Parts: sequence; structure tokens; C-alpha cells
Amino acid sequence: MMTRRHMEVGTGLALALIGAVTLYGSLENGIGWTEIGPAAGYFPFRIGLLIVVLGLAIAVRYALIGRQRRPARLAAADPAHPTEAVAAFDARFFEPGSFGRILVLFVPTAIAAALIPSLGLYLASVLFLVFSMWKLGQVPVWKGLLISVAVMVAFYLIFEFWFQVPLEKGVVLPLLGLE
Repeated sequence: MMTRRHMEVGTGLALALIGAVTLYGSLENGIGWTEIGPAAGYFPFRIGLLIVVLGLAIAVRYALIGRQRRPARLAAADPAHPTEAVAAFDARFFEPGSFGRILVLFVPTAIAAALIPSLGLYLASVLFLVFSMWKLGQVPVWKGLLISVAVMVAFYLIFEFWFQVPLEKGVVLPLLGLE
């Protein structure tokens, strides 16, 4: 059974791993000073080190937090240490059926992310939004398509023209003349 404690420790370790990857990447770019100032990896190295330390602190804190429930009479006598807070970490993390609900959102998100290099951000987002509104929001497909296209046209105008930040267009949009 997976408990909240397992999830907290896993999250802390995952955070520490992300920090370690940041540290490694920073070392490739140099972490010292150059003639013109700090090297490219100077600040990312320090941020990565902070992330590793905090991730390990989270993992250790939740791995070592007390596992025993105190008797109710002791908890009432000492309200500074509530029993329920400690016991909640040993409760089941996923209730029956909740993992399936998470996958219903995660799988389409992963598919949309995988489609971005070929379809571009805008088209992949339209497909994701239409599917999400249809499947999760019970919105008719035609209405979901209308809303999704309107949102992505607004994003296109905002990012491409107003902010002048080109986003991934994939191979389809350039074929349509939208570069």
C-alpha cells in the first residue's frame, strides 16, 4: 500500500535528483568566475545545490516523522502534538479508483506533449483541449473545437505578434504558411 509518507519521500528524492542533474549540467558550463564575471553555470550550480539539499531534507523529514499514534488521552493533554497529523502520513495515498482518474488526465497530456515536435504547440494544444473538454467536461465536440481554436488563435497572436516570442510550430503550421 502506498501511503502519503511514501509519496513525500519519493517527491523529496525526485527533487534532489532534479537538483543533481542541474549540478551536472552547470559543471559542463563552468561554475567559477571568468574575466567578464560569473561563468554560465555559476548561478544554476548554486540553485541546483539548494534544490538537492532541500529535496534531501524533505525526504529525510518525512521518512523519520513519528509513525506511532498517541493515545487519545495524551493527545488531549498535549494539543501541540496532534495525533491525526502524524497518523495521516501512514494513511493510504490513493483511494480505490483515484489512480484511474489521474491517468485519464495524464495520458492525454503526455500524448499532447509528444505531438508538439511534429504538430507544433498550437495544433497539439487544440487537440488536447478538444479531447479534454469532450471527455472530461462533457462539452460537445463542436463547442470544444470552437473554444480551443479561439484560445489557440489568441495565444498565437499574443506570443507571435505581441510578445514576439516564437513558439514551436512543428512541421504542419509552416506547410500552411503560418511561420
